[in-house]
Amino acid sequence: MTETRAQEVGAGVHAVRVPMAPGGLPYSLCYLVEDASGRIHVVDPGSAGAGNLAWLTEALQGIGHGMRTVASIVVTHLHPDHLGLAFDLSAAAGAPILLHERERNALLGAGAGAGNGDGDGDGGWPTAPDPAARLDGWGIPDERRQELFAAMARPAVSAAVPDGAAERIVGVADGDLLPVPGRSIRVLWTPGHTAGHLCLDDADNGMLFTGDHVLPTVNPGIGLGAGFTRNPIADYLESLERVAALGDRTVAPGHERVFGALGERCDELSRHHLRRTREVVARLAKGDEPSVWQIARSLTWTGGWEGLGGFTLLSALAQTAMHAEFARSADARRYVGAG
Repeated sequence: MTETRAQEVGAGVHAVRVPMAPGGLPYSLCYLVEDASGRIHVVDPGSAGAGNLAWLTEALQGIGHGMRTVASIVVTHLHPDHLGLAFDLSAAAGAPILLHERERNALLGAGAGAGNGDGDGDGGWPTAPDPAARLDGWGIPDERRQELFAAMARPAVSAAVPDGAAERIVGVADGDLLPVPGRSIRVLWTPGHTAGHLCLDDADNGMLFTGDHVLPTVNPGIGLGAGFTRNPIADYLESLERVAALGDRTVAPGHERVFGALGERCDELSRHHLRRTREVVARLAKGDEPSVWQIARSLTWTGGWEGLGGFTLLSALAQTAMHAEFARSADARRYVGAG
């Protein structure tokens, strides 16, 4: 795909690489879906900014469309690298923004902090009344507390709702069909990455839009944001099973590239997380009631435990806390020891 031009990746579906801020993944993938009435439905428009709005406008023009033909904007989850541009796009096109109802509630309510998007991240599960209480609960030694306090104070990159935009934000629910004439695109609630993450199943065309639920090589972060009512790992594993059961699909993810072999990738992601859970189970089996800090020190980390510091250390501890809670739960008995 060229830098500013949409590439056809399915019947009436074009993908656009929308640039992201330096320091992480280079771009997100936005999808332009044509309907039977000659209008466009935008899936995950990408990060905010006048440059990206111009970028997307050029991509629309490249396939013979413009702002006047944008009928709706569908966002898989509330992270700003997917949602951020939706507000400017909605204002320019007069089109509604569709999110899962949990994401809509989190976005419009207090505490809608979304974390920083992709990769392993600190997610707010489990939560504590304040940073000191959280570090106390994790058993953090005194000499590492200052760097973790600094990491916890890092500003959240969340997508603030501009004045007047709330009335154009619409909640959708699991099983809903999107208002896309000539297509039957069904909403699948797939919590795990966030509490209200959704995928979009265009079964007639054999395509599944997965946002950050399933990516071709990156292991998505889990538990990023507010609104979870159970352990995010349990949510994520069940959501992987659900989409894997769909069978063959062309997978249109939120990053990297369009790919196939959905079931294989779901199995790979599940095994990745269950390896970590089994490590935690083995540590807990020693019977000494270890703290999150002690458990984390015993686990295998890609760059080694000693290489973790600041935000990466905070992320590792948050993941460990989620896995420790999951390992102690009835949900884990379905998975640990199998596969």
